[in-house]
Amino acid sequence: MKQKTLVFWLLLTAAPLLALAQDFSATASIDSTRILIGDQLNVKLKITAPATAKIIIPQFNEKSLDTLGIDWVASSAIDTLNESGKRTYNQTITITAFDSGNYVFPAIAVLAADSQIIAATQPLYFEVLTVQVDTTAAFRDIKQPAKEMITFKEVLPYLLLGLAVAAAILLAVYLVRKFYRKKTPKKALPKPKPKVKPHVAALAALEELRLKHLWQDGQVKLYYSELTDIVREYIDGRWDIDAPEMTSSEILEAVAALNLDSGTAEELRVILSTADLVKFAKWQPLPNEHDTCFKDAVKFVETTKEQTDTQTNTNNAKKS
Repeated sequence: MKQKTLVFWLLLTAAPLLALAQDFSATASIDSTRILIGDQLNVKLKITAPATAKIIIPQFNEKSLDTLGIDWVASSAIDTLNESGKRTYNQTITITAFDSGNYVFPAIAVLAADSQIIAATQPLYFEVLTVQVDTTAAFRDIKQPAKEMITFKEVLPYLLLGLAVAAAILLAVYLVRKFYRKKTPKKALPKPKPKVKPHVAALAALEELRLKHLWQDGQVKLYYSELTDIVREYIDGRWDIDAPEMTSSEILEAVAALNLDSGTAEELRVILSTADLVKFAKWQPLPNEHDTCFKDAVKFVETTKEQTDTQTNTNNAKKS
């Protein structure tokens, strides 16, 4: 009778604890039961508890599994999910081992706020195997370390440092040049020479030609070549007609559009036609013709030269 009463009271006392334990659960699973040395295993931990309950889940570190020969690698963050008044906790623990043999991953006890065990996982068993070595095979060289691609993130600090050094050098050069520029007196730039008017250049060239005495020395062809070159350059400078690149007929046609005095146009025609006969037909003009062509060239330049304001006013006063 006493034994029955004791059992009754024990059951009555344990009933709330049994009911409480049914609200908590803890399971653990492993993704493989066999691995090679150095391979990694993932232990999936799942704990279910009332949403309002405060529980403590033990966390592993590098020394937690040393006595078991297991190496802890990492633990993921605990992921929680609330559903129907219950909260589920999920976590992945990564482990490995570097010696062959059979191993036991220990049970994980889940604690209440008062450090009482309210649930626990089952132990997990796995085996670590060694790599089979073929002792009959020939020895091979050790593989060299694999080359890794250099990323932009790795290069960026050196790139920024190089840009900073380059900027510092450029700034130093600029400051030095600016300092010496202030100390060095500026040299006065030579004044640009005034542009020689076409008729001035032509008359100077004609005088230089006269002093050469080319036709007197028998160099008739060279004399007429230089004479016509001077006239062509004058026409180019005076009216912007590309006479140096034109034939005699093209020059006469272009000058005709200028409505020059008929006598002036005729003098130009005689100069060009005489020169063409000498250069292309080997014609030998008389000495007075050489002199006439020269004087006509001077007259052509003098007659058609650009009038200055002083000359224009003088001519108008004479006409008055």
